[in-house]
Amino acid sequence: MDRFEISTLRAYYGALITEKQNEWLRLHYDEDISLGELAEMFSVSRQAVLDGIKRGERSLAEFEQKLGLAGRGRRVLALLGEAKAALEEGRTDDCAALIARAESIVEE
Repeated sequence: MDRFEISTLRAYYGALITEKQNEWLRLHYDEDISLGELAEMFSVSRQAVLDGIKRGERSLAEFEQKLGLAGRGRRVLALLGEAKAALEEGRTDDCAALIARAESIVEE
């Protein structure tokens, strides 16, 4: 997973992983703090930080696999973008259909 995906998944599921994992992921991916710097900041080994980050990443990926909230969010945003374009082009029927599809995803 890339930095953006980790940050997105943290926004959806960060409260479901440990506080320490969430903080380490935030600092490592969002603030670009190295594993060595994190180990020093938290008075633990570099390996402990790496293990915590990897466990956090796995947990976030599992939550997304099971719940799919981030994927749904992306699909809804894509449909709303298409609906906006359709509206700007005067295709109101297409716009309404796209909004209805977005609503059905939200209601899943």
